[in-house]
Amino acid sequence: MTDTASAFERAWKRFQKAQSVRLLQQTQEWEWTRGRTDYAAFLIATGEDAVRNHIASRIGQIAAIPGLDPYPEHYWHVTVKGVGFVRDEPSQPDEVSPGDLQRLAEDARRVLESTPCFDVTVGRANAFEEVVFLEVADGGIVRSLNKRLLDSVPALGRYPIDGDAFLPHISIARFSSEEGLAQLKATLAAMRDEGGGPSFRVHDIMLIQAHLSAEAPAFEMVALYNLAGD
Repeated sequence: MTDTASAFERAWKRFQKAQSVRLLQQTQEWEWTRGRTDYAAFLIATGEDAVRNHIASRIGQIAAIPGLDPYPEHYWHVTVKGVGFVRDEPSQPDEVSPGDLQRLAEDARRVLESTPCFDVTVGRANAFEEVVFLEVADGGIVRSLNKRLLDSVPALGRYPIDGDAFLPHISIARFSSEEGLAQLKATLAAMRDEGGGPSFRVHDIMLIQAHLSAEAPAFEMVALYNLAGD
């Protein structure tokens, strides 16, 4: 079993034992406020029809469960590295200025554009305390990219979920209440027995700025990195 596969198994066992989850209202009030409305990240879009149809199907299996707020199609993605909140006058370690963001965008280019195209397979359903997600199998490439960006772009912030702890995934829903938690656990367990989904080829990675609100964030592209040819 790979390191990421083992980590997904641990995440699943933690969720099965969890008596509570982190609600979207708590997430917005605790993380996304205090005047911080824009967040930057490197990510992979899930653009192929077969993949998006599979994600939609998985969301359809849980959408009627009370307490869930599914993410809309425009939000589906695999994060490679979170950058931080974009603010004109940064004052916290997890904040960058617009100018810093542009410099980061260029400093990351050599790392990302020297990376060959690679395949990602959509895996089984799972959940963290904040979100329901689909696992990602990629041979460890996304985690490696996360580490290489940290090593090559010193200005990038380091977070507890980075490096060896980084676990690539596709978030499909967040929690609005704990009303349907028991039903969700049972439904996800059945979905896990069904296995994973299709694979897709990653040809590029984006740096985006997410405009945060009570709704699912809207993305604005800051930079696009074309990976090396097959």
